[in-house]
Amino acid sequence: MILRFRKSKLKSTVGRAKRLLVIALPALGMSGCVMMTGQISTLRPVSALVTHIMARATAVGALISKVHQRLDILQPLEKEAVSIGGLGPVRLGMSIQEAANAAQVSFVVAPMTQSELCQYYLPEVYDPEKATRVASIDGIGLMVVNDQVIRIDIWSESPIKTLSGLGIGSTIEEIDAVYDGQIDVTPHPYTDGSYVTLTSEAAGSNLYSLVFETDKEGRVTQFRTGQFPAVTWAEGCS
Repeated sequence: MILRFRKSKLKSTVGRAKRLLVIALPALGMSGCVMMTGQISTLRPVSALVTHIMARATAVGALISKVHQRLDILQPLEKEAVSIGGLGPVRLGMSIQEAANAAQVSFVVAPMTQSELCQYYLPEVYDPEKATRVASIDGIGLMVVNDQVIRIDIWSESPIKTLSGLGIGSTIEEIDAVYDGQIDVTPHPYTDGSYVTLTSEAAGSNLYSLVFETDKEGRVTQFRTGQFPAVTWAEGCS
């Protein structure tokens, strides 16, 4: 789902670049007529326009190349979607070993973990044959208490979205539209942003919920799914 969304967005970007070039071609043809009529002064704007268009087209091409590279190296877990109950095959309530088996990744304790009672685990790709770490998977953290996954955090560097397509960069208005107004918006205690929490009606549960954190412009900077009250903890395991 994420891959299709990104590819459609790339096609749209390329389409806009092509339309810009189509606009530029008649302008190039007209430059000869302008010279014939002696209106030399109009050549500079046309020339500047063509240069600008070509520069933009080059920049778009470079951006497309970078996005393709990023899409090509996405790990399977990064292509999963967040739901009320977990992230793809990783479900709330699993042990960390069950989560690792389900996601086919390994988990390591995060450096930020400050308590043995509550720990964050970060996923990474591990090659069991070579017994080596192959790659990290950024932007995902599993909160584990009593060897049970009780919360899954999605941080700013992650491409992961919810089943409804909400993710990093989504707006409060978009969240509100998806959940038909069944959200609670409260001030963030440390920033100028907000917490957007699904009501039990929207979540369909009194035990689990989704919480989105936004910046002062109302755009999502991170989000999480988890059990109450852990899903509401502003400082994670701290």
